[in-house]
Amino acid sequence: MEIHLVSSLTPDDESRLAPRVLAAIAGVLEGLPVSYSVRIETAVGNAIHHNHTAREDDRSQAPAASADSLPCVS
Repeated sequence: MEIHLVSSLTPDDESRLAPRVLAAIAGVLEGLPVSYSVRIETAVGNAIHHNHTAREDDRSQAPAASADSLPCVS
């Protein structure tokens, strides 16, 4: 999955808010049994990132997705 966000924030606001956005995204993903990497680059070229590797026992306890729980994409 790749997500792009375009905002009307000023470069100073981007630099100030980027760590909070990263923390919020990581907070959501930490509860999932997946490995991920999140990287945020600001307009002035600053970059912050966070990586997480799922443990094998986390993955084995993940609920299986059923066709009923998947979003409909057309």
